[in-house]
Amino acid sequence: MARPTKAENEKRTERYNLRLTLAEREWLASQARAAGLSEIDYVRRRILGQTVTSRQTVTDPALIAELNAIGHNVNQLARATHTGRQFQQYWREIGDELRRVLARALEGVGGP
Repeated sequence: MARPTKAENEKRTERYNLRLTLAEREWLASQARAAGLSEIDYVRRRILGQTVTSRQTVTDPALIAELNAIGHNVNQLARATHTGRQFQQYWREIGDELRRVLARALEGVGGP
C-alpha cells in the first residue's frame, strides 16, 4: 500500500540552511536522542515553538525500593486473600500508600 498523497498545504517545500559548530551539532544530537526524535524533527519542533520533552528519566533508588516493598505486600495479601481470609483494610492501606508513592514519582518527572 502506497503512502497517501499530501495536500498542497502539507508538503514541506521550503528549505532552511543552518551552520553549527561540531559541539552544537553534538548537543543537538544528544537532545534529539533524549526526546526520541530525529535531529530534523527535534529542530523543527523547537523552531516552531512546540514542546519537546525528554524521554530520559532519573530513577531514584529509594523510590524503586519503596515500590518494590509495596509489590511484596500486595503479593502477600493476594496469597492470603486466596486462602479465604478478609484483608480489605490492608488493601485500602496499600492502595493509599501506592497512590502516595506514585504521586511523588510523578512530581519528579514533571507529571500532574
